[in-house]
Amino acid sequence: MTRAGTIPLQDIQWLRVYFNTKHLKSTKANLQKMLRETGGDCICNAAIFLWDNQAKKKGHSSRNAKTLRAACHLKADGEVCMAPNYRAWAISWNTPDDFGVRTVPNSDANYMECVHLIIGGKKISPIHCGADMKYRAPRTAIGAKDGRFAYYVSKDRRTPEQLRDLLAASGWDDAIMMDGGGSACFMDKDGNGFTGDGRVIPFFLVWKLKSGDACETKGEKPMVEINGYSKAKDGDKRLSAHFNVKEFACGDGSDAILVAPRLVMVLESIRTHFGAAVTINSGYRTPQYNAKVGGVAHSQHCYGTAADIVVRGKTPAEVAAYARQLMPDWGGVGIYTKNGFTHIDVRERKADWTG
Repeated sequence: MTRAGTIPLQDIQWLRVYFNTKHLKSTKANLQKMLRETGGDCICNAAIFLWDNQAKKKGHSSRNAKTLRAACHLKADGEVCMAPNYRAWAISWNTPDDFGVRTVPNSDANYMECVHLIIGGKKISPIHCGADMKYRAPRTAIGAKDGRFAYYVSKDRRTPEQLRDLLAASGWDDAIMMDGGGSACFMDKDGNGFTGDGRVIPFFLVWKLKSGDACETKGEKPMVEINGYSKAKDGDKRLSAHFNVKEFACGDGSDAILVAPRLVMVLESIRTHFGAAVTINSGYRTPQYNAKVGGVAHSQHCYGTAADIVVRGKTPAEVAAYARQLMPDWGGVGIYTKNGFTHIDVRERKADWTG
């Protein structure tokens, strides 16, 4: 499960570091309680933290005597909460309008440092982090894309390098990896989102939009894994028990094919559930072919995350109903009764329509 998107800075009313001084566990109820307390629209986990004895062992100094301490540079509302003896890249802001990634310490009212993955459009290599952060785990990242605030919180397990490459492919200009693993969590004011393992998390990032709409921007590149193939070389390669690469090929005959493994998983589940053949009418589309067939701009087909399918003996509505069971709070499902097919895509936000 993933929550990701970008928000124009001018659409953000405020952006704050929230201190969990009551040491509440990160359950859904408590995350919603924090949002009610602050009046925010969305909340996610933030800075890496240490228990007090760990902080002392690492030689960090802090101006806030808390049981749980930030492991890296942290400043909130003008107060320095953790000040290690080094300079580093961090998310930094006075107001949402000047949010960005800058070196700290600095004079901004707020900043939060962690593991930097992308700076100025360049991928950082090697990534500097502790050995205990190099494994595959749920991840959280905050940064900037095209002058917008960007966020990514996912229960999908990735190494820091895999996360960096995913965000770079999605067009992020700057990315700072926050705490992850069992800490990774996201919740909006309507109760949509997910929690980690319920641990006590001392620091969160909370934001409120001027419109009150916490949805991600339309037309974003999907934050899912996408694999590239050659029709000539890989066409007969099996992606699952019932689907191969060439079934997702673009209708213009081009060689390149993009396919999201998550899409294959959903289609395979549909095939298994109905026990009937699934025909892919349209899978990957090049931008040129998408325009030629009248597809919408930024169509999910152009990213390899969508397929228009027909299930033998089943109506588009029947297929759509089961697809929505598979993707209860994410993915796009379109019913095209007149044309006899169902559109399935694996975008991060839920979308339903009838064509």
